[in-house]
Amino acid sequence: MITSIDKLENLGIYQDFSTKTCSDFNKYNLIYGWNGSGKSTLSRLFAHIAGQKNFENKKCFKVTITSNGTQYKECNYPLKSENIVVFNEDFIKDNIDWNGTIKSILLLDETNIGDTKRYTFLKDYLYGSNDEDGEIKKVKDKEKSLEKDDSDIQRILTNIGKIVKNHYQVLDTGDTYYLNYNKTKVSSLIEDNVEPLSDSDIMDNKSLELAIKEARPIKKEKIRDINPTYNEQQIVDMIQSIQIVIESKVASKVIEELKVDQQLSEWVRTGLEIHKSKKLKICSFCGNQISETREEDLEAHFSDALNQLNRNIDDLLEKIQLLKYESELECENASVYYEELQDNVLELNVKFNKEVKALNAELERYEKLLHSKKSNPFNILDFDDNNKNLVTIIKEINNLIGDYSKLIKKHNKKTDSFEEATKSVRKKIERHYVQEQIGEQEYKEKIEQYNKKNEEIKKAKKDLKDKEDEYLKLEAKLSSEGLGAEEFNEKLFRFLGYDEITLAFDKNEKGYKILRNSIEEAENLSEGEKTAIAFIYFITKIKESGRKISDCIVVIDDPISSFDSNKLFSSYAYTKSECDEAKQIFILTHNYNYFSLVLGWFNRKHKKNDTGGKVPDYSLYRVENKIVDGKRAAILKDGGESLKQATEYDYVFSTVYHMKDKPLSKQESIFCGNVCRKLVESFLSFKFPKQRADLASLLNVALPGKENDIERERIYKFTNIYSHDKQINVFEELDADILDSNNQMVINDVLSMIKKLDSIHYDAMVDKVKNDC
Repeated sequence: MITSIDKLENLGIYQDFSTKTCSDFNKYNLIYGWNGSGKSTLSRLFAHIAGQKNFENKKCFKVTITSNGTQYKECNYPLKSENIVVFNEDFIKDNIDWNGTIKSILLLDETNIGDTKRYTFLKDYLYGSNDEDGEIKKVKDKEKSLEKDDSDIQRILTNIGKIVKNHYQVLDTGDTYYLNYNKTKVSSLIEDNVEPLSDSDIMDNKSLELAIKEARPIKKEKIRDINPTYNEQQIVDMIQSIQIVIESKVASKVIEELKVDQQLSEWVRTGLEIHKSKKLKICSFCGNQISETREEDLEAHFSDALNQLNRNIDDLLEKIQLLKYESELECENASVYYEELQDNVLELNVKFNKEVKALNAELERYEKLLHSKKSNPFNILDFDDNNKNLVTIIKEINNLIGDYSKLIKKHNKKTDSFEEATKSVRKKIERHYVQEQIGEQEYKEKIEQYNKKNEEIKKAKKDLKDKEDEYLKLEAKLSSEGLGAEEFNEKLFRFLGYDEITLAFDKNEKGYKILRNSIEEAENLSEGEKTAIAFIYFITKIKESGRKISDCIVVIDDPISSFDSNKLFSSYAYTKSECDEAKQIFILTHNYNYFSLVLGWFNRKHKKNDTGGKVPDYSLYRVENKIVDGKRAAILKDGGESLKQATEYDYVFSTVYHMKDKPLSKQESIFCGNVCRKLVESFLSFKFPKQRADLASLLNVALPGKENDIERERIYKFTNIYSHDKQINVFEELDADILDSNNQMVINDVLSMIKKLDSIHYDAMVDKVKNDC
């Protein structure tokens, strides 16, 4: 049950309304308001809450209601917990075409008890009851949840795409495929069943760093390959030759002086070679004649064996010099390699330089031995047999040169197939980042949950389809448009008092035709007949598909139009008969006589209070207008005692009387003009029945003579602007010359006229108004 409208902003004439101006709603609620006051807007609000009406400015207005102790805001509508049905002009427009057909009504044949029970069960199961959603709604909610899950998955794919794209922007690969990377490419990679992603695609930091270097789009020149430098056997042979030389002894006639003095020996040997080559017989040092004996002694000392020894030493020294590394090799220059190979080159350089240093040191040791032998050719020197160390060094150097060669080949291979090589490594990096993000963002888990939910929904929808088919078959079996028309025609007959107007179902149009005398389509329906048809159609349609009125909140906005007194009572009696058992009812009307009839019905409705006593189970309200910041605004107020007057005349007199001493704004003057017209017409028509159809004639009789011209004209001018519309309408504007400070003078003119014509009546009405206050 709806207990209050807590807030209503920016909805038509309701700019800022809350129910602090009135008490909570009861089961029975009666609302009175004149045409244009905002009464019909309230009925549209109920239709909006029920999901039957959407406002164009939905985003602007705010509405908060309380139902069954819970507050609901605009985001909570339509209200699921209540079954609200609304009769107003919108309902008539949506369902009835006065020049065509009326939408059909399906009523259940409840004589087949078993099928009816199954039908009711399926209806509640599929579509739910008032307090619980049906399975169709639950499945739709699950589908919405699944859509959210899918959005989450798509967001993850988008995030992965952005992450991969950002990485490649940092890499600066220049590959537009990756620079424009997105979730579509991520999905394509994930869904690739030929080369499915796996954890093996994730590289460690070192491998990833290397791959990133490989992916750089910088193509380099090829490097000249290098082969192992040393022949190990030749090195062994050379060492053996050195050992032979070092351990050899030259047979010759030794000059002792030269033997013991190496420096002198070398000096003499060199001088001897110079003199022989120049064929000199005089010593260039001392100038004396070189004797043949001395020359023979020196040549014997420096024999051919010694010369051969020296030549062997010089050859070995030359070989050693060739084995030394005096400058950097091309393969040691890391900058000429691709970036991903440079660390390997630098590591090789460290090892290679260490071995080269050891090699050079070992070769220098052999050099020293040979030089020592050359200086001491006649002595046998000690040879340190450490050739294994040199051979080991040579082997390691050859291995390292082989490693350089491998890197060079790898470098050159990439250069030969640069595009293909970089594309392959970029793909490898892509797979790494995608698989890494799949794990970090729990993509697999979400996909598994999504697929599980999706399968559950598919199964549920299949089950729903079977049950819906069964439900529709039962509905077709139990339902009948004919029953709807039959019940409608019976009620319309009781309402109108004649059976000229009936409904007949048209199978081709799938709706009802309105017939006159059961033959021809009815034309020129009176307003009373139209309203009766519309209202009975509404009440009958409430029961469609087995729905019960006791489960519904019924809102009825002006179920009467231009009825005569008989039809006015018929409308009231029909409403009471059909809607008395409604869960809650709201009746809104501008007709005071109808209001009074409904009040008499509601006045007998009571409920128990907390102490066990009886209190009214109904509430009276009135829609009033006030001026806020120069604009007319509607409010809903408690009805008060003034609304419980026996007649509308009592209510109108009370309203005018309370305005006589109150300053009025322009909008209030409009309202006042309407009320004064109603009072003047009601009073004078009763006083002078012959002139009741003409306001001017009524005023001429009431205020005769030239002395009353000004007063009569003032009243006529103030009220007659609405003479084209017999109904009170607060939307109409008055002439500008009326809306001035004289409006209260006109009110007092009207009251003075009534007092002058019937002072007893006037005094009695004033006493009644004062007592009611």
